[in-house]
Amino acid sequence: MSQERLKRYGVYQIYPISFCDSDGDGKGDIKGILSKLDYLASIGVKNLWISPLYASPMRDMGYDISDYYAINPLFGTMEDFDRLVQEARRRDIRIIMDLVVNHTSSDHPWFQEALRSPESKYREYYIFRHGEKGRRPNNWTSSFGGSAWEPVPGEEDNYYLHLYGKEQPDLNWDNEEVYQEVKKILGFWMEKGVYGFRCDVISEIYKSSFENGRKGKISTPVGMEHFVAQPGCHLILKRLRKEVIEPRGGVLIGELYGVDQPQAEAFLDRELDTLFGFEITDTKGLFRQQMRPSDFKDVLIRWQEGVSCNGNYLENHDQHRSVGKYVQRGRNEVSGAKMLLTLLCALKGVPFFYQGEELGLVDYDRLSPEESHDVVRSFLESLLRRFALPGFLRHRLARKFGRDDARGPMPFSGIDGYGFTLPGRKPWQKFYEISPERNVEREERDPSSVLQYFRKVLSLRQSDDVLSLGTIRFLPSDKEILSFLREYGGERRYALFNLSNRSRKAPVLPGSRRSLILSNIYPAEKNSTLLPYECRLYRIDA
Repeated sequence: MSQERLKRYGVYQIYPISFCDSDGDGKGDIKGILSKLDYLASIGVKNLWISPLYASPMRDMGYDISDYYAINPLFGTMEDFDRLVQEARRRDIRIIMDLVVNHTSSDHPWFQEALRSPESKYREYYIFRHGEKGRRPNNWTSSFGGSAWEPVPGEEDNYYLHLYGKEQPDLNWDNEEVYQEVKKILGFWMEKGVYGFRCDVISEIYKSSFENGRKGKISTPVGMEHFVAQPGCHLILKRLRKEVIEPRGGVLIGELYGVDQPQAEAFLDRELDTLFGFEITDTKGLFRQQMRPSDFKDVLIRWQEGVSCNGNYLENHDQHRSVGKYVQRGRNEVSGAKMLLTLLCALKGVPFFYQGEELGLVDYDRLSPEESHDVVRSFLESLLRRFALPGFLRHRLARKFGRDDARGPMPFSGIDGYGFTLPGRKPWQKFYEISPERNVEREERDPSSVLQYFRKVLSLRQSDDVLSLGTIRFLPSDKEILSFLREYGGERRYALFNLSNRSRKAPVLPGSRRSLILSNIYPAEKNSTLLPYECRLYRIDA
């Protein structure tokens, strides 16, 4: 039933520092989320994933945890969190927390004790290895750039592993005590009423060997064949599911960095309820921001056919906004935003939505290095400066791989502060330039807005067993047209999507009796021409 709830209702993600600021400090908080629960309920949110709220020095925006049992004072108190869980439950909204257990913060007491005392049991909580004559233990590189090994202060030729920032040392999952610690953490939050966890880079937690890695693409860390989707990772997830998640009727969602489609299905064998990979975000090229429609179609079909329960997403806190990546900016971007939302609601699996996606928000028009807060972009700017690249080229490359564009404050109104913070207060990161046009208040008044359409299409997904639970079968079509059948309980739905910014000829519709359920173009076209980014959903009666 837990997986069925995810499939039917989908998951809405909040990035707390950018969602709603209740006290005017320019940073979102738990009380801000509480103040918007009625809004979330009104658009159909039933499962709410919140990025990390734990105590953290915030070097990686909360994905560096210093205390798994405490709420970051930046966001509020444990009492605030308890009230959030209670008030959400009153509205039939379940809270899903972000779980980061590949690594901790270097400020975590475990790691601090490991550094202080080589004889401490906490030295075995992390991965320390000796190098030789100033050479690191192997050639692995960090996903954030540079070596994955950091020298241990005061210890010659000794290093600790960090697959991300040096302030994020990797945990040693070969140590049973680490497993037991994480098991207690999950139990603590589930006893508070948390529904489940979205597990950050969970595919990387187990390192099977420490041999040198093969060098591949410039954007791919070296060594991944030794720590991505290893058998030990599957054993750990099976244990956590059996011992913690299932007894409490919860859910486990996995972010599978580095996992390709053939590897993914194994994570659904008594491990995760749903998962998402990264191939859908690959625009194939250092300077390319938009994904080719044909590439987009190929990736969608491969993952839909090869994985039984995908987490279907197009944007989140780590990715650029989907309008601009899958839909060209310009005169058709509103219909394009609606098309993408329809696609998420029509595919097999679990639809994921990110705050502001229901408004059709887009990347910043301009975001300078000085306005950026992302550790990835900062590192890339510094690295590329060494190659004496022209400034505009350096900024463009760093911004492509940086993550700030999806982290702007959520606009709830058109007044000063945009309903995110109090009038006259400066937000932690600047407002989107499009906030005066695309905000909740304005789109509530416009019957043709992206927000009003989102309500309609999500409601359809939630009420229709065929769309939420049915099988999927793709039909032959032009390389820029996506068409498929969903079937369940003897009923059928036909979905048709023009993924391009030009008019295309529609394929012949299946069935002799059919009726149009939904279209993102009004009035709905009924002829054989699909307008740019047009989509249609049909009921097939025969």
